Amino acid sequence: MNSNVVEIVKWNSAPGVSDRATMDAADALIPDLQTVGGFIEKTLYKNGDEWVDIYYWETVEDARLSNERMAGKASLGQLLALVQPESVSMTIMSKA
Repeated sequence: MNSNVVEIVKWNSAPGVSDRATMDAADALIPDLQTVGGFIEKTLYKNGDEWVDIYYWETVEDARLSNERMAGKASLGQLLALVQPESVSMTIMSKA
């Protein structure tokens, strides 16, 4: 993998949501992400009920546009149904 851009998305699971449901929903994003342009790969991490998904992109613009391009996808809706909306944060960073 050769990526100069990461998008770090953090959230907390909604009460009663299993780890398996969250992991399956996060994995279900991959086919749609592969269609939006510039996606390289992603890695999911967990600590308690806090999750961090790191997305690797070709450019900062790809990362920024990804949220708009994913907005209507059922896979994103399924994941968002499992999280506490107020806990979601996103940061895009590029290699120095």
